[in-house]
Amino acid sequence: MSDRFDPSERYAYYDREADIVWIPTGSSDDAVSEETSWGLIDHDASSDAVVGIEIWEASKRLPEDLLAKLPRPADPKPEGN
Repeated sequence: MSDRFDPSERYAYYDREADIVWIPTGSSDDAVSEETSWGLIDHDASSDAVVGIEIWEASKRLPEDLLAKLPRPADPKPEGN
């Protein structure tokens, strides 16, 4: 089993150094980002479907217990899975 991240596997993560949470909601080979006051919303360029959400300053916007449960970007899966 490889320890490398497989981008085809979708999971939410929390980058503690950047204080950003990324939540995938779909997949796209051609995503376009829409900037908001709290982060980014990624849309598929063809269908306009939301394929990801990036939340900036996550420690100020999300509950601490939720952030503690999210894996780091390099972790292949959340703890306990």
